Amino acid sequence: MFAIISDIHGNLEALESVLADIGRHPVSAIYCLGDIIGYGPNPIECLEHAMKWDLTILGNHDQAVIFDPEGFGQNAERAIFWTRRVLEASRRDDLWSFLAERPRVHREDDFLFVHGSPRSPVREYIFPEDIYNQRKMAQLSALIKQYCFCGHTHVPGVFVAPSEPEGNWQFLAPEECNHFWRFDGRKTIVNVGSVGQPRDGDSRACYVTVDGWDVTFHRVEYDWRKTRDKIYAIPDLDNFLGDRLDEGR
Repeated sequence: MFAIISDIHGNLEALESVLADIGRHPVSAIYCLGDIIGYGPNPIECLEHAMKWDLTILGNHDQAVIFDPEGFGQNAERAIFWTRRVLEASRRDDLWSFLAERPRVHREDDFLFVHGSPRSPVREYIFPEDIYNQRKMAQLSALIKQYCFCGHTHVPGVFVAPSEPEGNWQFLAPEECNHFWRFDGRKTIVNVGSVGQPRDGDSRACYVTVDGWDVTFHRVEYDWRKTRDKIYAIPDLDNFLGDRLDEGR
């Protein structure tokens, strides 16, 4: 069994609660699908955790801290520049090297691991409503050998390819599949949700465990108020980034 986490976004309280929950399962490896940093108040501590994991791939916020951000909103961009200044002030070459060396894609047997999508691993979103965009889903499907794990949208769930060529993809939120999915041979994309900034209306941190062909979604309570107050105390992090933690948006 291994655990897959994503989109921590500098939220140390959420990350440590998730790691404690992972420790209660027979997990032998931790994979991270990127965005360790950005938005949140503890980038260094979250990176230090990430350096211990079995796999961490590159997210768009991780990339933007190394290079100039492109296509980000004002709040996200300010947070990226603040995060960069924090890392620069730390004078930690090991943190910069770790970020710079992150792969954009990882393949392992029938599994593909990306931050965004198979077509654009770092940047492209796969939203639940994309099941109605048959051309997009067909192009993504062509790039998947069998099963794909992603993050980026902060919305957990399972995308399942149609059994018939003329059919449509389906999307199932974790609640719709009893927080469990068993791979059945159909091409499938699993969004593992977000540890540090869920956006599905549930403020609890989210991650998955994978045991053979079985995927289980986990939700974990954490002290989001502590994270919110840290954000409030940093002028370059907009208060909205703290407020949204309560709403799961």
